[in-house]
Formats: sequence, C-alpha cells, structure tokens
Amino acid sequence: MRTSIEYAKQIFEVLSFSIDQACAEQDWLIVQRDAFAFGFTQSDESMSSAYSQRFNLEIEPDIRLSLNYSSRDPSSPFLKVPAISRFELTLLAHGNEVGRYQNGFDEPISVQDKTFWQELSFA
Repeated sequence: MRTSIEYAKQIFEVLSFSIDQACAEQDWLIVQRDAFAFGFTQSDESMSSAYSQRFNLEIEPDIRLSLNYSSRDPSSPFLKVPAISRFELTLLAHGNEVGRYQNGFDEPISVQDKTFWQELSFA
C-alpha cells in the first residue's frame, strides 16, 4: 500500500503530464478535468486583467497539492498579441515544497478582418 506522500507524488506526476498535454493542445480544460478526477476543489481568483483558477487537494493536513492556472490578454486596441496561459503545480509536505512544475502556452491570435476587402473575390 502506498503512503500518503507517494500517492501525492503520483498525482503530481499525472498532473505534470496533463499540463504538458494541455500546453501542446492549447486547451487548459484537460488539466481541469484531471484535477477534478482526483478530487481537487476549484476556486475562481480572476481579476479584471486575468482569468485565474486555483485547484487544491489536501491528502492529509500536512500534504497538499495546489494547481494554479491563469490566462491574460496583454493586447490593446492597436496591438494584437497572443493571450498568455500559465500553469503552476506545487506539492507541499510537512511545510516543505517537495515539487514544483510550471509550463504554459501562448494562445493563437484570432483577428477577423471586417473591412470590405474580405468581400472581394477574384475566383
């Protein structure tokens, strides 16, 4: 039988993989799904400048996992840049940080041309 810390480390490894998969597919919901499967609780920590979610799981009073996801769009009306999505996963045991994993991705820019030029077709 696994100890609580071994179980927490296994969850940490699975979520690290999920984060990498989410970054490759540019879909943060992959990590959300897996966090819920392990019983994490979710809280919304969004602000006007960023969408932010925190997930927590307490294995024992002294063994906890915390996952943070944030996405912010640094664009302005005259500057189109990709939104920035970041993940940070931490494992704390007995007051010490046992593991930390970070990864992220830049979301593609979706700009729709609303000028009359898009209506012209020479086909």
